[in-house]
Formats: sequence, structure tokens, C-alpha cells
Amino acid sequence: MKTLVRATNWVGDVVLSLPAVRALRGADPKGELAVLARPWVAELYRLLPEVDEVVVDGLKGPRADPKSRERLAMEIRKGRFDRAVVLPTSFETAWTLARAGVPERIGYRGELRGSLLTRAVRLVLGPGEHQVWKHLRLAAAAGAPLPAAPDVSWPISDEIRESARIRLEAAGWKGEPFAAAHVASFAHAAKRWGLDRYAAVFDALAAQRGLPVALLGSSGEKSVNAQAAALATKARTFDLSGTTSLPEALGILAEARLFIGNDSGLAHLAGAAGTASVVVFGSTDPETTRPWDGPRPDGKPVRLALVRRRTLCAPCRFAVCPIDHACMAGVTPEDVLHAVEQVATP
Repeated sequence: MKTLVRATNWVGDVVLSLPAVRALRGADPKGELAVLARPWVAELYRLLPEVDEVVVDGLKGPRADPKSRERLAMEIRKGRFDRAVVLPTSFETAWTLARAGVPERIGYRGELRGSLLTRAVRLVLGPGEHQVWKHLRLAAAAGAPLPAAPDVSWPISDEIRESARIRLEAAGWKGEPFAAAHVASFAHAAKRWGLDRYAAVFDALAAQRGLPVALLGSSGEKSVNAQAAALATKARTFDLSGTTSLPEALGILAEARLFIGNDSGLAHLAGAAGTASVVVFGSTDPETTRPWDGPRPDGKPVRLALVRRRTLCAPCRFAVCPIDHACMAGVTPEDVLHAVEQVATP
């Protein structure tokens, strides 16, 4: 069987769908498994031994011009895939694979795309059930057995670690133990904890543990990182925003003693790297979208602490809080430092 998996678009979802990719590979070990992915996550899939080929979808979502969409469909057609498993729920992803003529197309119904799928699956998640099962149930619809312990760990080679250390040294790292942090949150201001509070935590990490802080993020988050660094009066920080690929960010997270950040794709990557993590939640639901903390197949302990202040209006999933941001304003530096004590090694 030659299978094409249409990947999810965002880093956190890519991590949470990894067990589904592994389940599909395990169900057909002698077949071929390819992944169709957006450019910013394609390099992560190239790290996976389970994936034989990565096809890049460079379209601009619903705004893509018809000729570009047609070219992508024809490229997929040339691959002669037997089936496609469509993890995203958008109309466009199903249309592209139908236009490519993939004989069997399995995905969740909705978005008026049922006629574009040969097997339209009804999405059923129980209250508070984690999103990792959403992707695994779609893999099960394609014939893959559900794993007893979903595995989101990402392989990290010596080459990736070395590349990460080179990036760190260029930013000012001197080889000592350090913490990594993501203080921004791409396009979702409601998910951001206060920069002054992050700075207070960074100063405490410097005073209590001697840890400098590597600030991660995209190039568009550089100004946010600069504000956080300026507010920290005792901690030494080095900013890597916009300087790393996602594999290099994964390597930096694997090298870090600790990760602290908002609910973001980098928080999920930290979990995939096996790094002790403290994640601040506000507008989103930690029950369903937290970094996966189920038992690892290798038996290693999962060190994850979630920090939140329960409010009547959260989770809301607003990109910008329309009122007082109480879910985040109620979280103190002391709350986060207490969580650090729960997960970090001395």
C-alpha cells in the first residue's frame, strides 16, 4: 500500500498527530508512507524514520490561486498513491486530494467536503478527551490499531544537537546548563502570560538555579523577546528568535534543562524532546490540547506541569481577550516557580 498522509498545519498539531503517523506505518511496515506538509513543518517530518517521502504543500490556504492548486494536485497524482489519510478538516485539503485522483480518501466529515472523501468519518471525542485521540481514531479508520501508549517523542540526532549548540553559541551561550522559554504566541495574544512576570521568573531561575534563558520564537516575535529580556534585571538571556529551523529548535529544547512558556507549538516540541516543561494556560483548554503527558513507550517519566487560574470565561479560544484577561492575570510568578520545583531536577 502506498499511503499519503496530509499533515496538520501547525507545530503543536504535528506533534499530537505523530502517534497516528506511527500507527499507520506500523499497520503496513512493508508499504510506502509519504507526508504532504506545509513548508514550515516539512523539515520535522524529514527527521522521522517512519516517513519515506515528504511532499511540500506551498499553497497559501484558501487564498491560493487555482493554477497553483491544480499544479499541486497533478504533482500528487504522479505519486500514484493508493490512499490518503486527511488529518486537517478543511475543504481545501480534501479537494486537492480528490482532484489528484487518489483512489481512497479518508478524513473527518464537515466543511461540506463529504463528497470529496471516499470514507467520511464522524468525529467523536468525549468531554475532556485529548486531541491526540482525534488523529489516532482517523488512523484507526484506515485500519491501524490504536496504540496502548501513544508516542510523541521525536528522534533527535547528534547532528541536530550539534547544530543547536552552534546556534546557541552564536547567540551568546557559554556552554552552561540553561532554560529555554517561549514568551510570545503567534497570532494569539490571549495565550500570552505577562512579560514582566516572565522576567521575574527568569531572575529567580538565575538567582536560585544559575540558569540563563534562551528565548525562542519566530522572527516576528523578536520584539516581544526583546521586551522580556529588558525587563529581566538579573538573568542573562540570549535571543534566538528567527535564527533557527524547527529541527534546530527541537535540538535546543533537547539540550535545555527546562522549558517555560505559553500554550504553543514550542511547548509541544519541548514535550517531544523529553524536556521538563512548565506551560501556562489561559484561553485554551489544557484538558484537550496540553502537551501529551501519557505514559511513554520507553518508560521514561513525563515531566510536565500546567499552570492556570480557573475563571468562568476560560477556555474561550479568543485570539484577543475582550475583557480583563483574568485567566492569565491571575497566574503569578510564584505559581510558575512552584511548578518548576515539581518538574525540574536540582
